[in-house]
Amino acid sequence: MFEEFVKNVQGFLTCPVTTFKQAGAKSLGVAYQYYATLLVIFTVLYGIVTLAIGAFMFNSYVQQVSMVPLIGKIVSTQLAKFGAFVMVSQLFYVYMVFVAMLFGVFLAGFLFHVFVILVDGKKGIRETLKTTMYAATPGLLLGWIPFICIIGWVWSFVLLILGFRDNNGLSFEKAVLVAVIPVVLGLLMLVLGSAVVSTFLGALVSLLPRPFSG
Repeated sequence: MFEEFVKNVQGFLTCPVTTFKQAGAKSLGVAYQYYATLLVIFTVLYGIVTLAIGAFMFNSYVQQVSMVPLIGKIVSTQLAKFGAFVMVSQLFYVYMVFVAMLFGVFLAGFLFHVFVILVDGKKGIRETLKTTMYAATPGLLLGWIPFICIIGWVWSFVLLILGFRDNNGLSFEKAVLVAVIPVVLGLLMLVLGSAVVSTFLGALVSLLPRPFSG
């Protein structure tokens, strides 16, 4: 089973077209097992990096506080007691990322399949879910590395297009539309949501008396 897993990883990284065609004959359960295995590996590595960066930043901050004249030593001593809380909080965050990705891949697949139907795709939702799971390969392999993670997720996006073309039987143009439209809509929702929140906060601040609003 491990050899099959490694073979699939290598296939999706080096020969995605052929591997997607071979994956078409596999069940959704096999695809999810593959995705879950990658996700566990990603979570462990991402957790290690997150804890290491968090510990470094927290210790650096405590050290900077300790250099403040008069009260620095006292404050930094008390602040250092929150070290365990910071570590546990980061572990909880990593766990929430794991849970969100473990179940979120189905939500992502359902959303993509809406647009598969919109472009008159003939394959069922199982194929869309499998494509979504398999396409996550480079993102999960590289997603735990700072900065390099961008390359991994862009690579996954390219695999998503190839998967929709080869595994879902869409033309290249339709595959691009299926992959791009949900991303664009998500970005628009993020931008508009941020605008709504910032506008609301600005209006709220304007209602405060002058001494408080500056």
